[in-house]
Amino acid sequence: MRKTTEAIHPSRKARGWSLVAHGDGEVLPLRDFPCKIGRQPGVHVRLGHTTVSLQHAELRLSGEDLVLKDLRSRNGTFINGRRLKGSHVVVVGDLLQFGAMVFRLNHERRTCAAPTSASEDMGDLALAIAQFDKLIDDRVVVPHFQPIVSAQSSDVVGFEALARSRLFGLDNPAMMFKAAEFFQKEALLSRILRTEALGRSGFRTKQHVFLNTHPAELRDLKPLIVSLEELRHEHPKQAIAIEVHETCAVDPTTIKMLRLVLDDLGMQLAYDDFGAGQARLNELVEAHPDFLKFDRKLIAGIDTASNDRRQLLESLVKLCRQLGIITLAEGVESAKEAEACRRLGFELMQGYYFGRPMSRPLLTSVAEHLGSGNTTLRLAKPDALTERIEL
Repeated sequence: MRKTTEAIHPSRKARGWSLVAHGDGEVLPLRDFPCKIGRQPGVHVRLGHTTVSLQHAELRLSGEDLVLKDLRSRNGTFINGRRLKGSHVVVVGDLLQFGAMVFRLNHERRTCAAPTSASEDMGDLALAIAQFDKLIDDRVVVPHFQPIVSAQSSDVVGFEALARSRLFGLDNPAMMFKAAEFFQKEALLSRILRTEALGRSGFRTKQHVFLNTHPAELRDLKPLIVSLEELRHEHPKQAIAIEVHETCAVDPTTIKMLRLVLDDLGMQLAYDDFGAGQARLNELVEAHPDFLKFDRKLIAGIDTASNDRRQLLESLVKLCRQLGIITLAEGVESAKEAEACRRLGFELMQGYYFGRPMSRPLLTSVAEHLGSGNTTLRLAKPDALTERIEL
């Protein structure tokens, strides 16, 4: 693989400082200060990437401090994910980004020990933060879809939309939302993920799509409502369920208001991760959803669980049926767990046993594979799914 970086070693030296490339670990010694960094031949550290300006940034010593200055670069210089304006002191361990190229600042005499897992985690977060603007501005998310199946027939009846990214450091939703939290843009990211998922799904209108929300969106309903209205306008006949984390259901007033909006838009409501947080049974009565998704922690090992645990789950499932709520077991990973969920009365299931999250090109082949026979589902309350769900 051709390297895209090279370091020029002038005669005047300042020992110990270096840039370590994130990913392949290539070390670029910094041996002369002030040290210009850029794409132009002859600079002290040359970075051969199109996102790097000819003269991008400069490092210079100020007493014991090392100071980084942006040289009006086109794509910006970042320190731990924050765009640099003017000059700023940098220290060992800082993540420095020039355009799309990311490095960790190192000094051999000041590095006392190997990085701890905590410092590595912070480095990963810094990298995610550094990439966040690109994630939002260019919408480089990659929607994935995990099948939801009928507990009785294992036919696919819908998909939950999940998110991935091709950006290094932002490849999973956990890091996406950690970075979003840094900028207080969790609600914006959540809206983008829903829009991109539906826009790229290629679903037929009767395939049910479960779309997630972020708890931050429940604190200010207006932007959420506007985004849902836009989704309905773009996809007027798509069967849609909006997932709300169970911890948000403890505010019945907000949920009731959301429920009215969803009813008006012809969408349905699902509580996600039931049993993982503080939700109480009272909320199921006060503002009950169309779907209740039982958290994977309740489902894991259910086939070998105690009678008390199985009886508790069975009673909750029966209560939901009496309230007209469709129950879904999350995190089903084996045939034995699936069979136990059927016996407990679950109507829907989701988990690796039935399929991992997949990108759009795989949807057709999976549907054909699982739906070679009769691919329709009738629940105890078929109208709760708007109609029969067909592949």
